[in-house]
Amino acid sequence: MSVSPQSSSTRSRWLAFGPGLLFAGAAVGVSHLVQSTRGGAEFGLVAVLIVAASCLIKWPAFRFGPLYAALTGDTLLDGYRRRGRWTLVIFGLMTLAICFTTLAAVTSVTAGLLLNLLPGVSETLGDLPGPLGRNVTGLVSLAVLGGVAAALLTGGYRLLDRSMKVVMPVLAASTLIAAVIALPALVASGFGDPSSLGTPEGQQLSVAMIGWMPAPIDIAVWSSIWTLARARSAGTRGTTDSILLDFDAGYLSTLILAIAFALLGAGVMHGHGIAFENSSVAFAGQVVDLYASQLGEWTRPVISIAAFLTMLSTTIAVADGFPRSAAAFVEAWNRPLSKSGAKARTARSKSSRDDVIVPNLIMSAIADSISRHEQLAGKLLPSATVATAPERAETSPDAADLVRSKALGDPKVYWISFSVIAVGAAVILLAVLGGQSGGFKALVDLVTVVSFLVAPVLVVFNHLCINGAEVPSEHRPSLVWQIWSWIAMVSTSIFTAVYMFMTLKPWLISLAVAPTPAG
Repeated sequence: MSVSPQSSSTRSRWLAFGPGLLFAGAAVGVSHLVQSTRGGAEFGLVAVLIVAASCLIKWPAFRFGPLYAALTGDTLLDGYRRRGRWTLVIFGLMTLAICFTTLAAVTSVTAGLLLNLLPGVSETLGDLPGPLGRNVTGLVSLAVLGGVAAALLTGGYRLLDRSMKVVMPVLAASTLIAAVIALPALVASGFGDPSSLGTPEGQQLSVAMIGWMPAPIDIAVWSSIWTLARARSAGTRGTTDSILLDFDAGYLSTLILAIAFALLGAGVMHGHGIAFENSSVAFAGQVVDLYASQLGEWTRPVISIAAFLTMLSTTIAVADGFPRSAAAFVEAWNRPLSKSGAKARTARSKSSRDDVIVPNLIMSAIADSISRHEQLAGKLLPSATVATAPERAETSPDAADLVRSKALGDPKVYWISFSVIAVGAAVILLAVLGGQSGGFKALVDLVTVVSFLVAPVLVVFNHLCINGAEVPSEHRPSLVWQIWSWIAMVSTSIFTAVYMFMTLKPWLISLAVAPTPAG
């Protein structure tokens, strides 16, 4: 039975959906549930401007991740490698600085929501003797990490893909409805006081909001990896337009939800003398209270479940993203540089110029991989989607082997990295959540501020990659996106420089006024 080009194109667009939703799932977590809502409670409508501006400014930097994968068949880390190994060193150090605290932060929020959903668990574990009974949240966080490891081991990418399509609409619809209901109270409370941003506490919170709004910039690397993983999993060649449609839809949803969370926090809590708790469990209860106060008590269990599943999906995405980056990092570091510039364009012109995310060479690699690794059949590819013999004949074995390694990386590196990061996160969770006052907020603010500081570097790296010689000039971003990217590079650099100056200002003043030593 023949398939019309139009129906094939439509199917390709629908099958391409996944990485964008996965991005949204990774983004709509701590940045939205915690920081955006806190910002609304502290700053009022000023928080809306902060989250909207941050999301809009960073859009090109995130978009260039899946776009680079679509145009080159490579991950962004391969693009970094083409700029020089020094870029990989910088990326590796930045990742090392945030991977443990990031996983710990999202896991702590997930554990808090779980304990809020099942209060009996907290009471039961609280009866344990000694330190165990005093660190219930830490124990539950460890259990969450164990569940995440099991999910990745058994379900992997497809589990993330499917869960996002079920959970996100529930929480998104509830958030939007609750925000609309809160609008009258928001209007009555006024715009908010922008001068609060000038206080040290206001500066710290605003920087923490921007750092993860809508997500840390390194998720652009994850998006490029997820894009190739999606192509391998679905066994279909989606067009670049379909990939960007998927990403833009996911990104726009994170922007709308960030604004809705800020509106909800501003409408219900701003100006009422209500401050968010330092405990992740108490904080989770306050978040659910926001919805119940607007939608009714009957929604409490629905919101509790939706919020928990959303954060669980975020935790899975983060736990998967860092090891994938590590595996891709090792592959990019060890791989010799491929053709670039005129040679790359010449090689590319020999194949179909239909601007697809995955050329025939990757389809051939998938088919070859299935034939060599029978145990993967049925888990990653349905048999009907395996590339046909004519498709395989169009590609050289060497190119297929190269792309196969790019798509997955070394599983051993993945699991070793996961184990190391999980252990580091577990140590932080047990230390920070062991009853110390302010530990939860301090943990979240720390990782978001660090992400804020490293953002300008990765924004520049992504801009250089998408304009590299390996990307044909006719397929590079339009002038609008190029200007937009330059605005992102300049603005994030200025914001970071100003924050660092304000942070170091007291120390600089102390040096300037220090008395001159006698003699």
